Amino acid sequence: MEAEYDQMADEYDATRDAATPEEVDAIRRSLEGSASVLDVGVGTGRFAGPLSSVGFEVTGADVSRRMLVKAREKGLTRLVLGDAYRLPFRDKAFDGAMIIHVLHVVADWRTVMREIGRVTKGNAVTIMRVPQNQRAEEAAAKKVTEGPHMTEGRYPVRTQHRMWQNEQELKAEVPPVQLERIRDEVVTLSLTEAFRRMEAKRPFASQIVPPAMREAMMERIFEVSGGQQVQRRIVEDLAVWRADDLQTIR
Repeated sequence: MEAEYDQMADEYDATRDAATPEEVDAIRRSLEGSASVLDVGVGTGRFAGPLSSVGFEVTGADVSRRMLVKAREKGLTRLVLGDAYRLPFRDKAFDGAMIIHVLHVVADWRTVMREIGRVTKGNAVTIMRVPQNQRAEEAAAKKVTEGPHMTEGRYPVRTQHRMWQNEQELKAEVPPVQLERIRDEVVTLSLTEAFRRMEAKRPFASQIVPPAMREAMMERIFEVSGGQQVQRRIVEDLAVWRADDLQTIR
């Protein structure tokens, strides 16, 4: 996973939406009273930056060196290289914590959330994408029986992963003390931009196709797509847990 995110660091912000004012405000309200906040999987600082701007002392932890370089270029200074399974902080080091758009890529969410509970005194928050059709929701709720597999960098990732699955399992096993709908909107993208984002998010999968052939394929897709547009509905909930509740996860 380290290598994968190192590879996509340069394109990461261009292929993800910036934190919205509504997301930032909801996180701010949920962490009110917390001076120090840990951002687990800080990435390029998409959320750490705005939260720092509204008064929080945010420390970001990430497994990717290149992502941390990008975050530092944005002016963030409290950055630590470390993975979410073994957070390099003492017990109850932070008043609050957030883990945003990270849970869906980890294999063992229980260990990750226990670790967040260990290093946090107060609330821990995340933003959950809500499945938009019954089939997706059923897939998200279905347990995967295979255990974690290790990547080349020895960071465990989930095999046969289904988007939303970890978030749905967490919510069912440890009901949040607060669940708030913070986003429900239809986003329109050009077909060209949609394909560009998809390509940037799959750097390793795309390596099975020779680079020259892949570039030719993408150029052809862009050529025939013309001015076509695609729409997708994005629905998000902010979920909040007490740190002590997360430490009871088994």
